[in-house]
Amino acid sequence: MRDAAPEQIMCATYTHARRHPIVLGKIAGWTPPFQISIPQLGVIVGAFLFEMATWRLWGALLPQTPAIVVAIALPWLLAWAVRRARLEGRSLVRAALGYAVLLSSPPSGRVGGRPHVDARRSDLRGACVRIVADDR
Repeated sequence: MRDAAPEQIMCATYTHARRHPIVLGKIAGWTPPFQISIPQLGVIVGAFLFEMATWRLWGALLPQTPAIVVAIALPWLLAWAVRRARLEGRSLVRAALGYAVLLSSPPSGRVGGRPHVDARRSDLRGACVRIVADDR
């Protein structure tokens, strides 16, 4: 009977690191005080530009202070909502790229890297042959 302990296997797993999105560490030498991913940054910039383009439509409906608070807080709230958002099990950027590839692909698919083209249809009408009995 053995008295020695079984051998231990040393290994490392990196699946936990792959579950987290890639975040920006430095932007032109400046380090933000928080971690932000590239889709979040895109949502912040896009929402801010959309708000500024539509300011004349909704900005006049609110008093000045709440309008400024909405203009600042809304892009950050949308970015926070996008952080863990998933579409069909994929991040929003990967899902958008997947749909772009789907919409840009040919409707009949690809064969060998080229769009599939159906073979030309041939006319299958045969010649009409009449056999007349000869009554001689």
